[in-house]
Amino acid sequence: MIVDASVLLSAVFPDEAQPQAQALLRRHVAGQERLRAPDLLLYEVNHALWRAERRGRVSEVQVEQILAALKKLELELLPLDWEEILPLARQANCSAYDAAYLALAQRTGDPLVTADERLYHTAAGRFSWVRRLGDEG
Repeated sequence: MIVDASVLLSAVFPDEAQPQAQALLRRHVAGQERLRAPDLLLYEVNHALWRAERRGRVSEVQVEQILAALKKLELELLPLDWEEILPLARQANCSAYDAAYLALAQRTGDPLVTADERLYHTAAGRFSWVRRLGDEG
């Protein structure tokens, strides 16, 4: 299963703590689910955490704890080829960042799970393998 940054962030932000995201991560840790993502995930998560820290949503200590917890998940991070992203961005009319997750899902044949409502609504009608967090079961 491919997950995007929105899934991880909704699991770890203290003011979100979505039970569905936390349950998905627990299944991964227990070996019941295999979660993968493009290596872009590292940048997106770090960027979101930095923005949250600057805005006072989380403290520097909390950011460090979140990063340590996410590192322990040992998600499989995979590279993409340049040519894989833009065609899907065009097709789904989404950002290249979102298209990277779509490209990896398409390449691997795994479903993409997202908590990003905009991405879900943009892509789900075009790709049957795009799932909303909580509907992945």
